Amino acid sequence: MINLKNVTFKSWVGSLLGGCLTLGLLLFVVFQQKSKSCRGVVVQLDENAEYPFFVENDIKNLVTLNGADQLDEMLFKEINLQTIENRVLKNRLIKTCQAHRDLSGYLVVAIEQHKPIGRLVNYSSNDNQTLAASKGGYLTETGAFMPLSSRFAARVALVSGDFFKDSKNLKSITGRKIVELLKTIQQNPLWKAQITELIVANNGEITLIPQVGQYQIEFGLPDDVEKKLEKINVFYKTILPLKGWKQYKRVSVKFRNQIVCEKIVF
Repeated sequence: MINLKNVTFKSWVGSLLGGCLTLGLLLFVVFQQKSKSCRGVVVQLDENAEYPFFVENDIKNLVTLNGADQLDEMLFKEINLQTIENRVLKNRLIKTCQAHRDLSGYLVVAIEQHKPIGRLVNYSSNDNQTLAASKGGYLTETGAFMPLSSRFAARVALVSGDFFKDSKNLKSITGRKIVELLKTIQQNPLWKAQITELIVANNGEITLIPQVGQYQIEFGLPDDVEKKLEKINVFYKTILPLKGWKQYKRVSVKFRNQIVCEKIVF
């Protein structure tokens, strides 16, 4: 007759010993890795980034403080991975950074870039996100501000207006809706090609500047976005082909179920 208590006890002991052995191996591997010297830095750039703001050397310079803190041949136990990540994240074009050791003895630094959805012009602020008006900066998909890249210019719509004098406005309901509108424009090939600038008044009402023509489009508040964009599409497809690009100075889609077109008076 099989003693179930003995079987259960032996199984429990076996599981415990197996767990201890696994833990011991893991601790041994960690100790071995920390005792190894760093063979160099391997950079993993953001493969999904639409705009290449960085090359490998840019990240290595951030990691090593422009060569002042060389990591080659340094013991891994002397390298603070959190410090490395914080160095890289000081560049506000970078959204996330992860640093780790690989089994070959290299320090791997992987980054993810912010996604710009608009380029701010004539913008200034009194907080710690200040961007010089002469240089401008980018607005990201998270509603944050970041500086321009010296390496690459993102093809995004310009954004201006009194609304952006206070960066905190983007945390408001209207601000978040403006961010969503910019994301919609950036993700749609038609609107990305047609709309070059958004001028946002202090009350949140938006005027769109198209790529072709001398007219402006009164969009109003960033509500009912899909319906308003569809009305603009109707204007492009049915009105402009008949009347021509130079006939109008103002088009408004801010009113429900209406497209208001104001002609140029010659």
